[in-house]
Amino acid sequence: MYGYDAVGSFKRDEYGAMGSGQNFVMPILDNLVGHKNRNDPKKPLTEEEAISIVKEVFIIAAERDIHTGDCVEIKVIKKSGIELHTFELKAD
Repeated sequence: MYGYDAVGSFKRDEYGAMGSGQNFVMPILDNLVGHKNRNDPKKPLTEEEAISIVKEVFIIAAERDIHTGDCVEIKVIKKSGIELHTFELKAD
């Protein structure tokens, strides 16, 4: 995965977040995906765990950020193709 900034600089990242909910999402990703500031051994995430983390961080962002939308499309890219998972965030 690659991340880029407003002036067009880019770099390879293991994970990332951009947008208005970024400040709510990144600390959680740093802990659960980046394994920062932890003493337990880092284990690879399963596809199901990764999808679950994405859902959770978007629920958190949607609750705290008015600009985060009502639905998330999660696309899992594999050799066999792209899988689309749609997840509703807000019920109100």
